[in-house]
Amino acid sequence: MDFINLLGSVWPDGNFWANIIKLFDVGSYAWTIILFTIVLKLVLSPVDFLQRYFTNKQTRAQAKLQPELEKLKKRYGQNQTLLYQKQNELYKRHNVKPTGSCIVMVVYMGITLSVFLTLWSSLQSIAGFNIKNQYQELQTVYYNSFEKDYIQEYLSIDDLDAYHQLTAEEKNNAVTNAEKTKIDEIIASDEVQNNTSLTTDEEKKAYAEKVLQDDKASLQEIAQIKVAEYYPEIKDSFLWIKNIWRPDKATVSEIASYNDYKASAGDSSVSEAEYNLVMGKLLKNYNNTNQTNGYYILSIIVVAVSLLSQFVMRWSSKPKNKNGEKVKMQQPGFTKILMFIMPITMLIFTLSSSSIFAIYIITNSIMTTLITPLSTLICNKIEDVREKKHSEEIKVDYRR
Repeated sequence: MDFINLLGSVWPDGNFWANIIKLFDVGSYAWTIILFTIVLKLVLSPVDFLQRYFTNKQTRAQAKLQPELEKLKKRYGQNQTLLYQKQNELYKRHNVKPTGSCIVMVVYMGITLSVFLTLWSSLQSIAGFNIKNQYQELQTVYYNSFEKDYIQEYLSIDDLDAYHQLTAEEKNNAVTNAEKTKIDEIIASDEVQNNTSLTTDEEKKAYAEKVLQDDKASLQEIAQIKVAEYYPEIKDSFLWIKNIWRPDKATVSEIASYNDYKASAGDSSVSEAEYNLVMGKLLKNYNNTNQTNGYYILSIIVVAVSLLSQFVMRWSSKPKNKNGEKVKMQQPGFTKILMFIMPITMLIFTLSSSSIFAIYIITNSIMTTLITPLSTLICNKIEDVREKKHSEEIKVDYRR
């Protein structure tokens, strides 16, 4: 990942793709990603077309030699070394290089893999950033409420601006001293002094401390309710997905637990106690704000579209004979395996990544499925023209 981080560091804010994606902002991040993916696919389509052209050209050349290759296989099939030698001689006579498109394929795969990995890393970082940003907004709502009700009004620390200028230790000391004063006030109140069940100073102090803690807990709950009511205003949902920064899984809740928050946001400055305090009502599903985040729908779509894309790619890449019928070519073993490895790989990424990355994968796969037949059609037209021109040149030379 060092290469990915280095690539991102050359762009403002340290995230190359995040700044590119901003250019396509349409208000909804999900729709922004969809638009961005479509444009990105179109921009990279010339590279895809170049790779497909050379592959198609090579496939057509091999298809023409298929009958002769079958004859060689029947004749020399028992001797693999001799068969390999005869096949190479056949390829050489017809100026066909079976590995001729490998360089283009390697370059294409390198570009595709780099885009995929850097985007995955970037979108995961964006998801973590937004989860952290959402928490910080909710944290502000909580403390604005709690400080006003408890610090300012209940403990009578009137100047909140001056309070905010204090260090953490100074704040704790100020609150501790104010709480001691409040306890003394409660003890001195008529309610406590006239309470016949409280006979000793220790009992009166314990009662006053309990009153303070109960009032504090009540004001904390009010602040948590305000946080839960504010959350819908800043949440990023899309269709059935409650939170696009979390995976579309039935086992994942809309609101991140402290451990999930820490892992996603990379924020170790927030303690578990503070996080659970701020997010208390949300974590307890107050007003149905912490439901199941998804139903694996994106994962199902990813596998289906990926399989369809692989099928369309294989079908469209088959060359045609003179009658316009598809020629059945011998497919290498790894090609068949790849057809299932890709959907499985995409499924793993989808299940372990944010929903926003799954949306990118689906959009990219749909675009690939749509572009592949068109690219193949254009490649075939170009090759048909080239072969026709070549045939006419041979006829002219023969007549001479």
